[in-house]
Amino acid sequence: MKMALIRWNPWNLQSLLEDDWDIPTLPGISRMMGQGLNLYETEDTIVAEAALPGIKEEKIDISIDEGIVRITATSEENTEEKNKRRYFMSSMTQSYNYSFRLPQGVITDEEPVAELSQGVLTVTFRKIQKAEPKKIAVTTKSLEK
Repeated sequence: MKMALIRWNPWNLQSLLEDDWDIPTLPGISRMMGQGLNLYETEDTIVAEAALPGIKEEKIDISIDEGIVRITATSEENTEEKNKRRYFMSSMTQSYNYSFRLPQGVITDEEPVAELSQGVLTVTFRKIQKAEPKKIAVTTKSLEK
């Protein structure tokens, strides 16, 4: 029995890209999986969770313009080491940009609550309380002349 020899190539990315990478989006999953942006709804709120690992709160910018929420964050770290025989310098920059449209029913004239915990930014928007449908009484009008 003859077998073909196939050389192993650790840099063969084609097989990696053929796999199914469809990860479901569930509330809180960004904490576990490191996904970028999760949006979900509760009874009273709309919640956005954005993964921002390694970013400090003063480097995060959240803006709302015409119903579009934009979350941007950057971090830059520079290292420099000088010796008699060597010089080493490294620079690392991280940048995150997320945007989404607010659905109808969100209170837009009050600022949402934004909290950063363990590299996940949680932005909570309050929803407008829906008024119960109003019942209108119907009466009959007599046609007397």
